[in-house]
Amino acid sequence: MRLDLKDMADRLMAWLLHFGGNLLLAGLIFFAGWQLAKLAARLTKRAVKRAHGDPLAAGFVGSMARALVLLVSAVSAVAQLEINITSLVAALGAAGLTASFALQGSLSNFVSGVQILFTKPFKMGDYLSFGGYEGTVKRIEILYTVLATFDNKEVIVPNSKITGDVVVNFTSNGTRRLDLSYGVAYDADLQAAKAILARLVKKDERVLEDPAPVIAVGELKDSSVTLVMKLWCRQEEYWNLYFAMQEAVKLAFDQAGIRIPFPQLDVHMDR
Repeated sequence: MRLDLKDMADRLMAWLLHFGGNLLLAGLIFFAGWQLAKLAARLTKRAVKRAHGDPLAAGFVGSMARALVLLVSAVSAVAQLEINITSLVAALGAAGLTASFALQGSLSNFVSGVQILFTKPFKMGDYLSFGGYEGTVKRIEILYTVLATFDNKEVIVPNSKITGDVVVNFTSNGTRRLDLSYGVAYDADLQAAKAILARLVKKDERVLEDPAPVIAVGELKDSSVTLVMKLWCRQEEYWNLYFAMQEAVKLAFDQAGIRIPFPQLDVHMDR
């Protein structure tokens, strides 16, 4: 009996040593594959860029190369553990229905990524708006697209959200219209106020002459008359022009004595 127990203990120890060695080697294989995947992605992106390919395609192909290398390294690591691959595949096949539902979203995002690359609705650096989000296209991966917002946040958007929603591209035409409005008092000299706005527009070289700027009375509100300006500028100058014009108009109106009234309500009471 003692011999049987000793024999079982020896066999268990031998198995543990053997399995532990295989587990360590499998871990090393996967770690090496992880590093190689990052290298493959980097080299693939560099190769596409050197071939003057689309930067968006470079990111997408690079992420695909990384995923493939990771898949190969994972399979190699599992094989090193001497797990019966046939049994593993059979078990996965039995759970295929559940897996198909779990991977449905990922597959949809992958197909949408391929669709984006082929149809090219936008390119790297374009400023997009959709689904309540706005930002500059930073890169596209196999499952998602990364946008950089105006305040330098990253927005991770599933590719299927982009192809399935209405996307506004502010950059594709190269120019963008800036719509501004200012309320002035009813007793203000409208012609003088419009002349001030016209002078500021003519003074700023960022405002394009074609299409011509529009300055007009836009609305008669309860407490003010709204003057509107519609200016065209290059896409990259949009926010700079917006902030500069807001400050310039306020200072010019103050200097000319043109009042921007607060909302007010007059109440008349009969005695």
